[in-house]
Amino acid sequence: MGRRFDVILLDVDGTLLDFNRSEALGIRRLLEHFGIEPLPEYLEAYHRINEGYWKAFERGEISKERLVTERFVSFFESLGKKADGREAEDFYRSCLDGTAFLVDGADRLCAWLQERYALYIVTNGTSSTQYKRLALSGLDKYMKGIFVSEDAGSQKPQKAYFDYCFARIPEADPNRMLLIGDSLSSDIRGGQGTGCHTCWYNPQRKPLPDDVRPDFVIKDLAQVMDILEDDAPRCREAGRADGGNAFLGTL
Repeated sequence: MGRRFDVILLDVDGTLLDFNRSEALGIRRLLEHFGIEPLPEYLEAYHRINEGYWKAFERGEISKERLVTERFVSFFESLGKKADGREAEDFYRSCLDGTAFLVDGADRLCAWLQERYALYIVTNGTSSTQYKRLALSGLDKYMKGIFVSEDAGSQKPQKAYFDYCFARIPEADPNRMLLIGDSLSSDIRGGQGTGCHTCWYNPQRKPLPDDVRPDFVIKDLAQVMDILEDDAPRCREAGRADGGNAFLGTL
């Protein structure tokens, strides 16, 4: 039997790069910049507020410009402080641009995949930051293309974003693509909505909701190589979110 996939689409933050670590470092430096002690509960508050804004962005409810400034206004208000959202964003962005912490096994996986498939980055985010962090990590050298939501004018999971990507992938056929990402909303639902096969990277072993079913669920990036080793139509098993084994689709 012939190979099933020609293209692998890879998310960045939470999949290839440890964004939580970069975020925590950036927020600590931001709080110190404003003379505020970076207590753990403050970092948790920012993470929660920021995640809410990104979910709204994915749903198309707010613009990227509003997201990157208003999240900081809301964050500092939650601390009983006032801050200029643009000033906070610019300082935080400068911190974020200089960090690129690889998820364990990310470089090895990309090197392995590049020898077998055409690789493309599919990421929501600010273009300049994502390009800088991918270059800093060294992962950009494995990619045929990098598609950032800011350039596309739309974002995962919106169909317009994937249309933008597919228009720039030679002979694009979503049925011959596998999207690997950590977000059920933007990566898995987004990929499935366009006909891609999907692989949910779930290192925290979160429970899988009843209303979404990825083709594969993995807890370690090395499992991708196990799944794709033969790249032929056969049944596969991989680690389930609760630590057991579950049939996750056919490859």
